[in-house]
Amino acid sequence: MSKTLSQDALRRQRNLARIQRFKLLDDTFFNSCFDGYPKGMELLLRIIKVRNDLKIVDMVTQNTVPNLYGREVRFDVFAKDNEGVAYDFEVQRSDTGAVPLRARYNSSLLDAMEVQKNTHWKDLPKTCVIFITEHDILKGAKPIYHIHRTIHEMEHSMFHDGADIIYVNTACQSIDYPLGRLMHDFHCTNADDMYYPELAERVRFYKTNDKGVTKMCEIMNEVLNEGLAEGRIDGLLTAVRNLMAAQHLSAQEAMNILNIPNELREILLSKL
Repeated sequence: MSKTLSQDALRRQRNLARIQRFKLLDDTFFNSCFDGYPKGMELLLRIIKVRNDLKIVDMVTQNTVPNLYGREVRFDVFAKDNEGVAYDFEVQRSDTGAVPLRARYNSSLLDAMEVQKNTHWKDLPKTCVIFITEHDILKGAKPIYHIHRTIHEMEHSMFHDGADIIYVNTACQSIDYPLGRLMHDFHCTNADDMYYPELAERVRFYKTNDKGVTKMCEIMNEVLNEGLAEGRIDGLLTAVRNLMAAQHLSAQEAMNILNIPNELREILLSKL
């Protein structure tokens, strides 16, 4: 019993140390700070889009979008504004997690989310994927990049398909501009160093308030357990695929040989 308690105490101690190092660029912390907090998301949207009239009317953090024909994706924050535009907000410290092909894929799944069975093409909402990155992914030394489709043969005039992509480069932190101050705040580990009180309030809650710290520890434990579960699933997927290929078996036959529990079979079948 004491061993279990000491392990729990050690995990909490490690979590507390990690929480103090968190910044808004860390997706787990970003999702926690903006969960159920449209006021903060409106701040981001208004500064990035340079429009003070925009309001968030709907938002969900860690929204998983299934794909019947391929890989599912989990949006850091899915949101809609008062003009009906659908957004996917992503924070990325890893350059490989923000490559243009991923932006394209996320954009396509935003469309898939918004299209109902009888939706006419003319009723498609506008969409915008926003990547907030730690580094200058596009290497243009700009604080922000707006990506739209254009028509080459018409002097690169706009192709108005309503699907936009924005990259925000947090390496640019000029405090002379609202966007630069916002990007400065994304790098802060201490709420007292932040410019925007709407963000500092949430960062302070999860780093110094007992309820906030406890909630953050619980979230981190959930992320850890999910990671362990995913690791097990990946291992089982590899075993099933290898057995299917080696012995020319169906997926069900391979899972029977491996004695895979019924509750895991549907998950594996969806990923094969």
